[in-house]
Amino acid sequence: MAQKPEIKVEKAVVFDSKLDANVKKAAKSGGEDAAKESFDEAYVIKLFPTLTYDESAREIAASCKWEIYAGGGSKLFARLKQVKGSTARATVNPAKITQANLDDTVGAVAGMEVKGIMKSLKSL
Repeated sequence: MAQKPEIKVEKAVVFDSKLDANVKKAAKSGGEDAAKESFDEAYVIKLFPTLTYDESAREIAASCKWEIYAGGGSKLFARLKQVKGSTARATVNPAKITQANLDDTVGAVAGMEVKGIMKSLKSL
């Protein structure tokens, strides 16, 4: 039975601990939106988003690393490795970072990474 990959976000690296839950939510949402393909094998994609703040440019910067597991999360799927991660930036007021800001940066980066994984899995 074909199934979509499961997206998990267990931890995130953020510059402000108050944003941790929202960063995880944005990454999971962006990843799930991009995981449209179904496969015979069960895959688990673990995302590790990072959100930093550049004071001089007044920008947040998001990036996302990942690991993919086959068999429903039981074994690391070594054939796919991240070569170059995606990044996104947005100019913000650090005191007023909204969920929309996080969706536009963290969610977009997670979505791009998962979309690339889906394309690679489909070609295998």
